Amino acid sequence: MLTPRRLLVTDGSPLALAALTLQERADQTILWATPALSAAQRSAIERQAAHFGVDRVVGPGLEPASDRAPASPRTIAEGRMLFDALLAAWHCRCGRIIWPCQAGHDLERIAQVQEVVLCVGHVARLDPAWRTVGPEIRTPLLDCTDEQVADLIASGGGGMALAWWCEGQAAAPCGGCGACRHWSAVNRLVAA
Repeated sequence: MLTPRRLLVTDGSPLALAALTLQERADQTILWATPALSAAQRSAIERQAAHFGVDRVVGPGLEPASDRAPASPRTIAEGRMLFDALLAAWHCRCGRIIWPCQAGHDLERIAQVQEVVLCVGHVARLDPAWRTVGPEIRTPLLDCTDEQVADLIASGGGGMALAWWCEGQAAAPCGGCGACRHWSAVNRLVAA
């Protein structure tokens, strides 16, 4: 039997941080670290767990990434990640998976994410054990704007220092990659 616990998919990013602020009870939340995370991302997950009092962090991302696999098409990679999260949720007896992805006002991307969630759910329900009950997948930040994400992060009290967003592997954000440029703008909103 599944419990009210939630499995929050995390890579230590600002979106994962914002989704964590939405969780009502830290004792009901398990952080699931996605595969192939950098040391900086693992550190951000640890800071987020400590700040919010989450005492359980699981997942393949806790091990140092040795050989990064070549990039897959986006929806294939997301589907695979959700299947892995479903298995982890099942083993942890979590009734809900929180996937902190964001599309803002991009209707095509919103539809794409919803299709991935539906397809993964349909395939999971082919298993007799999951036909009647299985973890549900939620995407609470899907249509949020950067300003709304910034508000959520600010409401959590830890600020952007709890997150990692750089595409690089250095100990500090590079400031030049696309993610650094994007999230530094959000960081200014959080600080305001």
